[in-house]
Amino acid sequence: MIRINLLSTPRAKAVKKQLDVRLELLSAVGVLILTVAGWMFYGDSLEGDIANMRHEQQEKEKEVALLKDKVKQVQDFERTKKLLEDKNRVIDELEKSRAGPVQVLDHVSHSLEPLNIWLVRLTVKGTSVELEGKALTNDDVVEFVNNLRRAEYFSNIRLLESKSGTEAKLNLYQFKLNMTLKV
Repeated sequence: MIRINLLSTPRAKAVKKQLDVRLELLSAVGVLILTVAGWMFYGDSLEGDIANMRHEQQEKEKEVALLKDKVKQVQDFERTKKLLEDKNRVIDELEKSRAGPVQVLDHVSHSLEPLNIWLVRLTVKGTSVELEGKALTNDDVVEFVNNLRRAEYFSNIRLLESKSGTEAKLNLYQFKLNMTLKV
């Protein structure tokens, strides 16, 4: 006769379940170890990135400091350049203004040559010239005015005053002239 075992074998099934629990426990521990290792790797990579960024930040701060120094040097250079340009402009203006009175005196002195006239005061204000002087005769004063008109350096020559007076027992004529420089 055939025998059929209807009884279950609890040992075999129990061993099988125990084996499954160990496998599950091992896989859970493996996943946990992999997770912790992944976190550690990710944390290390983040720390490396942070360290690189801090290093880059320090390099950029050094570059900014160098650039600030260069900007300061450029500003100092521009300030110095502006000062030198201002000084050169002032020197050019002084040269121009110096040449004006020198030329006035040159033309006036050429007009005085054959005459007995001497100058007491000569004032140049822009293009206006005022002149005071003394002469031995009134004819010398008239000839001086005519010489100034021939010089073509002056215009609007006006004899403002010519009066006779004595000085050191000499009869002298004091005169005042006003004229404009031709530009």
